[in-house]
Amino acid sequence: MADDDDGKEQPETEKPEVQTPATKQVRIVCASGSVNIRVGNDTKYSRITSVKDGATFEWIATAENGWHAIVVNAQVGWVSGKYSQVV
Repeated sequence: MADDDDGKEQPETEKPEVQTPATKQVRIVCASGSVNIRVGNDTKYSRITSVKDGATFEWIATAENGWHAIVVNAQVGWVSGKYSQVV
């Protein structure tokens, strides 16, 4: 039976540290004070909630029309790119 263990302790090999990329955020930028978050990526969709200027949320994706999918209250919501920016 083949065995590489000759009875001597082998030094532990160091595992490379895995670095996960920083999660992108979306910051609300609205001079009027608050922005509606919607179920879909257009004003024709129902409003989930509204959020204040300066608030930040986890970014998920950006649609072709410029709306950003974000995480709000543990659910996905959409905010217009006119009133938000990915940071």
